[in-house]
Amino acid sequence: MGGGHGSSRTLGKLRNGLKIDMGNFHTVNVNASANLMTTGGSVTGADVTSALQVAGKEIPVGQCFCVGFTGAALGGGIGPYSGLYGAVSDSLISVKMVTGTGDLITVSAKEHPELLWGLKAAGYNFGIVTSLTYRVYDATNDGLAMNADLVFPGNMSSALWAVAQSFVGNQPRELAITFAVRYDPQAKTVLITAGLIYAGPLAQGRQVIQPFLDLRPTILNISTVPYKDISRSTIFGSIVKGCMPGNNFIPYAVNLYQIDVDDLKGVVDYMQASIAAEPQLERAFLEIYQYAPYGFQLYGDADSAFSGRDVVMFASINGFLRSPLDAVLVDPWAQDLRDRLQQGSGRDKLHTYVNLANGDEGPEAWYGEEKLGRLRALKRRYDPEGLFGFYNDVGGV
Repeated sequence: MGGGHGSSRTLGKLRNGLKIDMGNFHTVNVNASANLMTTGGSVTGADVTSALQVAGKEIPVGQCFCVGFTGAALGGGIGPYSGLYGAVSDSLISVKMVTGTGDLITVSAKEHPELLWGLKAAGYNFGIVTSLTYRVYDATNDGLAMNADLVFPGNMSSALWAVAQSFVGNQPRELAITFAVRYDPQAKTVLITAGLIYAGPLAQGRQVIQPFLDLRPTILNISTVPYKDISRSTIFGSIVKGCMPGNNFIPYAVNLYQIDVDDLKGVVDYMQASIAAEPQLERAFLEIYQYAPYGFQLYGDADSAFSGRDVVMFASINGFLRSPLDAVLVDPWAQDLRDRLQQGSGRDKLHTYVNLANGDEGPEAWYGEEKLGRLRALKRRYDPEGLFGFYNDVGGV
């Protein structure tokens, strides 16, 4: 157990397992002159951003500051600065780990290079990672970013999705867009919050997001925040609530390879009707992440096991529960919502970012059919007994 990242129903297969405490591997060392950062296996995103802010550096970090940074990176890792630098795993240079065969090894471009390829987005499958070294980058805009939060009523969703669609293919690399779609029980309506992060000066960022501002949001907040506080600030700081202990939720997710305005409007309309009729669904919400392709396309699809370089939007359904008993209702609702999103995804088959997955999708959906052969060969070599086969496993042993 490290920083903690991800939840999957595949963990339900584990019986009489061991939980290994990684708490002592909790260091962040930044070599600013060499643009390198080495972390222990249990650090969180907040640990990383705080250390990098002091050093005048940055790296992509996930939307949620409290989760384990190692877990995020081993599944790929996406976040507001992915438009600049790609997935977190794209910046991974070397790893120290204990494999499923009990060997303590260093993995890099020179040692076990094929395993380094697999650790970049399928890294849960091969052993215990104790130390990771990443490439880091000079801070953009002196480590400051524009944070804009805009609230729209659900009946404006078509116009909002149309603006999002207008950014496809020409989204500035500095701009990250997050949509949070949730039901407001007081107003008895769905509200859509757009969280817009621009890694640059506020005045410049405001010009970039003008198409959203032209829609006249009912609530608007624009401010400048330090890099380390981005995830705490975006969407009016709502992520802080999700980091509180004791939350129970059911995740579902789907990758969208296009923005189908009509399909997304239908999803919002479905949320409005279904949640209004069932109060047990009121804590569930949909988040959609839209990052510029520039950072992902700095690397080729064959460079790592990461399979999301052509994704236009990463959709995440967060089925938070008021009570564990609500799962009986929330689970099929969330699955239905995923199916509705899939219909407009632009792909016949379901594809899911592994860190957001439910666990029912299967390895083809998590890793892509074209990568499974290499990943399963690595599995047979480094974890032939399948000791690390309980979290979204590649299979093959």
